[in-house]
Amino acid sequence: MWLGSLIERHRARRPDALALRDVRRDVSWREFERDVHALAALLAERAAPGDRIAVIGANRVEILETYFACAVAGVVAAPVNPALTDPEIAAVLAPLDPVLLIGDDAARTRLAALLPGLPAVALEEIERLPDAAAPACGSTLDAPAAILHTSATTGRPKGVVVDQRSFAANAHAWLADVGSGPSAIYLNACPLFHGSMVIALDYLAAGATVCVLDRFTPQGCLTAMSAWQVTQTFLVPSMIRLILETRALAETDLGALDLVLHGAAPMPSDLAEEAAERFCGRLQTIYGITEGGGPALTLRPDDKPSAPPVPGAACAGRPMLGTVARVAGPDGATLPDGEIGELRLSGDGVMKGYWKNPSATSETLPGGELNTRDLCCVDPAGLLWVVDRRNDLILRGGQNVYPAEIEHALRTSPHVADVAVVPAPSAYWGQTPVAFVQPSGPEGVDEAELVGLCVERLAAYKRPTRFIFVEEIPRNPAGKILRSRLRERAAEA
Repeated sequence: MWLGSLIERHRARRPDALALRDVRRDVSWREFERDVHALAALLAERAAPGDRIAVIGANRVEILETYFACAVAGVVAAPVNPALTDPEIAAVLAPLDPVLLIGDDAARTRLAALLPGLPAVALEEIERLPDAAAPACGSTLDAPAAILHTSATTGRPKGVVVDQRSFAANAHAWLADVGSGPSAIYLNACPLFHGSMVIALDYLAAGATVCVLDRFTPQGCLTAMSAWQVTQTFLVPSMIRLILETRALAETDLGALDLVLHGAAPMPSDLAEEAAERFCGRLQTIYGITEGGGPALTLRPDDKPSAPPVPGAACAGRPMLGTVARVAGPDGATLPDGEIGELRLSGDGVMKGYWKNPSATSETLPGGELNTRDLCCVDPAGLLWVVDRRNDLILRGGQNVYPAEIEHALRTSPHVADVAVVPAPSAYWGQTPVAFVQPSGPEGVDEAELVGLCVERLAAYKRPTRFIFVEEIPRNPAGKILRSRLRERAAEA
């Protein structure tokens, strides 16, 4: 039982060392184990092994304690993005059939109205639960430990089932390719409800201190780095850009900061150069995918890639320890270096499958190998380059936005005949969604109506930043939208 033994090991060796920290409390390894065992005992009383536990709340140390407690109790943690609308949360929870909610005050209030029969445990009360011994029903390495949600190109959410073997494999790879140890102080600035949360588990596996930022703001991030003497952190490029534009950067003591890891979106070369000069001299690229167990490829600070083999391609580096990567053609055969194909990954970190979605699982895991659908190639030095993102995915500030989901919401208007959503470049967010709308009649369509539909049906980060009205959505003879043409227009507008 990987997560349980991890806590036991560090509590035995360094019981009073700092394991977790946020603005509310510091948690030693001794207190960490106490909280986890107390919550695990409660879960074992209220849930059977394999039951799903919904976890909804803003970032705080108790979210991480909950993930460990679920593993110790043999139940499955199912974190949900609290920024989703009520209909979106309902759609995510329906196939999970959770038996319990662990959430903060805001989440418990929402779920009480949305699912009135679902029992709840307060995140805020975990540290006050009565002491208890760990239950004996913990999950095995191969049993599902968490269901992390992503989306298909249709916009319907899919639950990625990962086991503790995946967590362990990722931790071993992180120790080998990043080199964090017990002296590291890691700042978790990204949300704890999606795949990047495994990075926090990696640092805890190393015995490091994990500091949890409630929510990212550039000033708040700088303040935390200075006050907590952070040595390493993981940020998306849009976060780095905002930090570089903050006046307080020049006056903030970042002397302890040794390494900034970045991922979730390509890092522009000019931004990387400025970050290395003004923020942190050592930058490390991480390529990750939820279905692959999180981080899978890395470009280390001492790697020196040559010019991109394709204009605009981003260097993802080499496979991390335990991951096998190859570039495959349409027939699945490995392509020679320099040729562009789909990136495929294999190893213990790869997901077990999609929750209650065998067709999607077999399509994404042909022969047990993960087809990322990212278009990549390998250069003569053996470095992997990402040429384009898979399908039509929009990456806004490191969060996945799927055009089909926005298009579906807009098509519910009787005044919309057709719609297509494409990314437009953004200096702050990397990309933002732009909606091309074809009205159904000569009277046109009121933009306020479209905005209202998006507010009602979509989380804020998914909503289009612009609406462009057109006479007709361009399509090819097969009926497929000519998105490349629309991308060019969105970039020019």
